[in-house]
Amino acid sequence: MANVQHPGFLPCGYGTGGTVTYVRRRALTNNTDPIGLQDAVIAVNDGNITSPGVSSTRATLVDSVAMGVSYVNANGERIGAKNLPAATLYTSSGVNPDNATYVTCVENAVLAKFRASVDAAVTLTNLRNNCEIILGTPVNGLSVQELKGSTLATTATLPIRMIEFIFAADNDVDAADAHVYCAINQGQSEPALTVDGLGV
Repeated sequence: MANVQHPGFLPCGYGTGGTVTYVRRRALTNNTDPIGLQDAVIAVNDGNITSPGVSSTRATLVDSVAMGVSYVNANGERIGAKNLPAATLYTSSGVNPDNATYVTCVENAVLAKFRASVDAAVTLTNLRNNCEIILGTPVNGLSVQELKGSTLATTATLPIRMIEFIFAADNDVDAADAHVYCAINQGQSEPALTVDGLGV
């Protein structure tokens, strides 16, 4: 049975129990890449959120997962949407500017468990290993990010940790694009004076 790739990272709860909560974070003023629903996002050293890119892979830490956006469109209207189109730019200053773009992110993401898929078949020995994220341009507003199976390793600096397989009738755990539970490694913003605010 062929698996259907899961769209990005779906929050499924906290390892400590309780309902997943969300926090509004401001997007970087010059963020040029789209941000899809359930995309992993990174934080820069001024506290703003941005896309990790849409090509290649992300081999370093991420901050959270995007679960919706709010931005001012070309007509000057503030709208809520599941995804942020490419090159949605604004110019402003201050902590809470009226024309800013905001991203709704998973709060305390380092404690959250996410559902995602792995691009290649993996085995039980890969559980608890870390891996890179395959990036891509969102399709119909939905993330196309997934785990890169060939990079699974004990390397601590990789952004995602695979926790366990999801056993379901529509999920072949022995095939590519199998759905798994995973977690963000060290998904907390660090102080400034790093390259992208995450110590990388």
